[in-house]
Amino acid sequence: MHLSEIKIFNKLPRFKTSYIKASILVSLLAYWSVILVGTFVTFN
Repeated sequence: MHLSEIKIFNKLPRFKTSYIKASILVSLLAYWSVILVGTFVTFN
């Protein structure tokens, strides 16, 4: 195995976890924005 291939394989799990964290954050933000918008619309 070449050194570059080992580096790529080591970076893959980190990239996956960071991608999962980012997707969870985005989904939570969308969830709360929908709730907030819904409450503001119903009160107005």
